[in-house]
Formats: sequence, C-alpha cells, structure tokens
Amino acid sequence: MFIVAQIFGVLIIISNVIAMQMKNKKQILFWYILANMFSVINYVLLKGDSGAIICFFAIIQTVINNIFEKRGKKIPTNIVSLFIGISIILGAVTYKSQIDILPIVCSILYTLIIIQDKEKNIRKLALANIIIWISYGIICKAYTASISDLITAVSTLIGIYRFDIKKKSLKK
Repeated sequence: MFIVAQIFGVLIIISNVIAMQMKNKKQILFWYILANMFSVINYVLLKGDSGAIICFFAIIQTVINNIFEKRGKKIPTNIVSLFIGISIILGAVTYKSQIDILPIVCSILYTLIIIQDKEKNIRKLALANIIIWISYGIICKAYTASISDLITAVSTLIGIYRFDIKKKSLKK
C-alpha cells in the first residue's frame, strides 16, 4: 500500500503544480479538487485519517462554493462559519496526536482560500496552507505528498511572481 500511496502522491504533485499556474479561480479550484481527491486516497492508504477527512471536506467545500459562484452569489458568512466549525469537529473526531491539529488549521485556511475573490489572495493563503501540509505529510510518511507540497510551494511562489509581482511592476 505504501507504494500505491506514493503513486497517488505523484498525481497530487501534477494537479497542484497545474493549479498554481492557472490564471483564473475556476481553473485553480478545479485542479485543487483533483489534488484533494488524490490526497484523500493517499492519506487513507497511509492511515492519516485526519488528513484524509479534511481533504475530503475540502472537496465538499469547493463544490458548494462553486454552486454559489455559478449563481453569482458570495458564499454566506454563516456557511463559512459552518465550514470552520465542521473542520474543527472533523479534526476532533479523528484526533490521535498533536500533529492532527495541522489538518484542522489547513482546513480553516482552505475555507478562507475558496472564498477569496482575488487570485493573488488565493495564492498567498495557499502558500501558508502548503507549508503546513508539508510537515503533516512528512510525519504521516506521505513523502510524495510532501514533495508535491514542496513543488507546489515553489510553483505558488512562481505564480505569485508571474501574476502578482511582475504584473504589478509592469503597471508602474
């Protein structure tokens, strides 16, 4: 199972790198859904229950957010609060050790990511989220997921440079 989990980790790498190079939010979130699906499988195979459940919940959050966006509406604050509450409850239910707090923090950050209107804010929050996932992945022995997160962090930094810093300096 370890080898199979690492193969799914490679698929996470591919999905996350593509996500951070997308120009619009819809494309970014599509690739995030794929990466989270692969992450669920990866963490289930490695018995990282907290990470698996949080990644599954991220898929649900993204789908719900997309429904609101297709209708031209922002996700209501009470639903955002509900997402954060569910993140904490899911983390508590799967809590085994202090390391299981990391996916809870990541889930809350993800909730904040998907409600952002500006892609530059998505990239900044995603970078913080990725850094936390790297630690969790290493501890759970999800090595390819951690490599994915490291590559994604670099890809995110490139995206921040391309779309947020370079674009801003060209306007001056």
